[in-house]
Amino acid sequence: MSKNQKILVTGAGGFIGGALISVLRKKGYRNVRGVDIKSFDQWYQQFDDVENLSIDLSLKENCERAAEGAAEIYNLAANMGGMGFIEANKALCMLSVLINTHML
Repeated sequence: MSKNQKILVTGAGGFIGGALISVLRKKGYRNVRGVDIKSFDQWYQQFDDVENLSIDLSLKENCERAAEGAAEIYNLAANMGGMGFIEANKALCMLSVLINTHML
C-alpha cells in the first residue's frame, strides 16, 4: 500500500486507536483519518496532521462518510470500556454489532 493512500482508524480516541495512529505516522503514513464518537477533549491522543472526526458510527451514513476514500480500515470502534463495563452493560455492548455491520 502506498503511504499516500488514506487509512481510516475507527475508535481513534481510545488508547489503542490513538496508539495505532501514532505508529502509522511514525511509519510515514500521512493520509490518516481518525474517527471516534467521543468529543475531541476526551481522546487519549490527537494529532494535528490527522483528519479527526467526532461522529457516531452506529449510524450507517456516518460509516459511509468515515470510510469514503479509504484504502485500508482499522475498525477498533466499540461501545464498551473494559470488563466492568461489559458485565454491567451487556445489552448496550451488543450495539457494537451495528458499528461492525455498518463498517463492513
